[in-house]
Amino acid sequence: MSHRERAKATVKVTLTDPDGKLLKVIEGENPDPFGYGFLSVLHATIEGLPPTIAVGDVSGGIHIFNFATPSPSYPLGYLLPGFCLTNCPNAGSTPPNGPGIWLYRGVPSTGDTYDWVFYVNGLIIPSAHIAGLSYSPLAVSRGTSSPSSPGDIVYYLINITQSITNTLSSPVDVYTVMLIGAIYGTNLLSPVYVPITFYVFSPPIVFSPGVTMSVSVTLSFPFGIAIMRVPSPATGSSLGRYVLAV
Repeated sequence: MSHRERAKATVKVTLTDPDGKLLKVIEGENPDPFGYGFLSVLHATIEGLPPTIAVGDVSGGIHIFNFATPSPSYPLGYLLPGFCLTNCPNAGSTPPNGPGIWLYRGVPSTGDTYDWVFYVNGLIIPSAHIAGLSYSPLAVSRGTSSPSSPGDIVYYLINITQSITNTLSSPVDVYTVMLIGAIYGTNLLSPVYVPITFYVFSPPIVFSPGVTMSVSVTLSFPFGIAIMRVPSPATGSSLGRYVLAV
């Protein structure tokens, strides 16, 4: 396997002033790692069905769900499948009372391995969350990438977008943006908010009053290899579709 076949998260941030003038675009300048809670759920589904799973929330709390036992032994019960981003039960529609793009005036916690210190988990102290902002509804769409030649990897894409306007009276420094999803247990359907991916700005963004920050997160998962181009049903030309090896 080559490095081009990796699953990845890509974050793009656009700043516009109240008149709609483009101020700044940030894309691909820093890595966009997955949150540890997101990876914990993913790993648990492919590692032989452990009896329980421990998932960390956005503020560092640990929640233990049953996963594959005859009867639940923990208060949260069984982990319901998947992450919820829109129309989530018992959740608000905007951060910090619902899934979406959360902004922070701090950076994630750090860990170390192989003599390197790194941002990990996506956990930030709750007091670093920037409150009092105005949010657009979170939008989620799905699609696939378009190959350009045989041998190209084809990706399954999940696109998440949200816009945030600074309605405060003063500028704030934004160090981190996080995409937060909700997970649930069968015994208690209150949401647990878990980081899916995060992006650390260096230097931080100065988020001025009246400015709108539009954040787009794309989750990409390789699922096929383009073999050859096939004729388009509409035109009979070879400009439309690819045969995929999946």
